[in-house]
Formats: sequence, C-alpha cells, structure tokens
Amino acid sequence: METRNLVIAFVDLANYTGKTAFSSREQLYRLLEIYERLVEPIFPKFGGRIIKKIGDSFMVAFESPTNAVLCGMEVQNILFEHNQRAEKSEQLMVKIAIDMGEVQIRKGDLFGDAVNIASRMEKVSEVGNVYFTDTVYLAMNKSEIPYVFLGKKKFKGVPRKIGIFKVLREYTAVFEKKREKMRSIKKLGSLALIVFILSFGIYFLFSSGILSFYSISEFFKNIYNFFREIFYLFR
Repeated sequence: METRNLVIAFVDLANYTGKTAFSSREQLYRLLEIYERLVEPIFPKFGGRIIKKIGDSFMVAFESPTNAVLCGMEVQNILFEHNQRAEKSEQLMVKIAIDMGEVQIRKGDLFGDAVNIASRMEKVSEVGNVYFTDTVYLAMNKSEIPYVFLGKKKFKGVPRKIGIFKVLREYTAVFEKKREKMRSIKKLGSLALIVFILSFGIYFLFSSGILSFYSISEFFKNIYNFFREIFYLFR
C-alpha cells in the first residue's frame, strides 16, 4: 500500500443543508456553481490537488503546510470580497480545517489520521475562519501567517489531544486596506483625468482668443461658486 506525508484540508460550505429547505433546485445549483467557480481555481495556485468533493465540501491535498494555510486564507478573502457585493441569498461562508501526516493512498482516495482529524476539526470550526493543528503549526513558516493558539481538544478515535490554532482575522483587515487603497487610486485617477480635460479645454479657448485673462478669472469664479452650492446642498 502506498503512503505519503501530505497536508489535508477540508473546505466546507456552511449552512448549505439549511438552504435546501427554502431554495429551489435552480437556486441551489446556482449557489454551488458560484461556490465552485470562486474556490476551485485557488487550490492549484498553492499546489493543492482536489482529492474529492463530498457534497458541498472539498478535500484537498498539499505538499506544503504553509501553502495549505495560505490557500485557506485566500479562499476566505475571495469569499469575503464576493459577499460584499452579492445578494444575501448568494453569499457564501465556509469553514476550513487543516491537518498533516502520513496517509494511505487507495484508488485515488486518501485515508489516515490526518484525514480523520481534519474532517472532525472542520465540523467544530467557526465559519469564516481557517483552523489548523499543532502538527501543521510545527512544520509551517510561522512568519507568513498570523495565528492564535486555541488550546487542545480530544477527538473521537484519536489517542492524544490535538492542539488547535486559528488564523487571526487581521489578514481580512489587511485585505480591506488593500481594497481601500485601490479605491483611492481609482478616485485620484478620475480626478486627474477631469483636471487634464479642463486644463486642455481652457488652454484651447485661451490660445484661440475666445477667452481673455479676465474671462478665465470669471470662469474659475463661477466654477468655485457652483461647487460651493453643490457642497451646501449635499452636506
């Protein structure tokens, strides 16, 4: 029997079962379609390989524990961004749990303690977070991942208590700062374009003799009064 040391991640779509009682088959199909379209392309970027889909869950294998956790963070970031613009019925929340160890490979499937522990940890995880075990913690690059130790927990069928860590949500705050920076850059670009168009127009009118120095002064005075009225109107 072939065995390998791998990192195993479970990514589970939260509350999907609850949605089945209140959604049509078309709505459920669309929700899963959006979920898969957003999440699946992220795994290979971090060296992840989908082993199988279990309903609304993915089991993914990685070679690197650091890449596995970074992948989980990216999944949460992408879904966070999606939820900011999606209707409530199409918002997606996932739970992610990661463990590593020796696994058995049989007919393309994986078996072993790492699979069992990651699966059981996912079921007790909070939505919107990334959890990983002490085994992952010991092997990963700690400088790349903000984390907090939550304590030890006993899982059924596992002889020892498992240390559990959670990625700090500050990575989401960093992601939000990047988005705000991009919005500011876009606003500055739009403002620069407006200034350029106005400057070019004024230069053309002035150079062609249509506007004199006095009329330009009056022009800017009128523009100032216009924006001042707009400001008072919408403040």
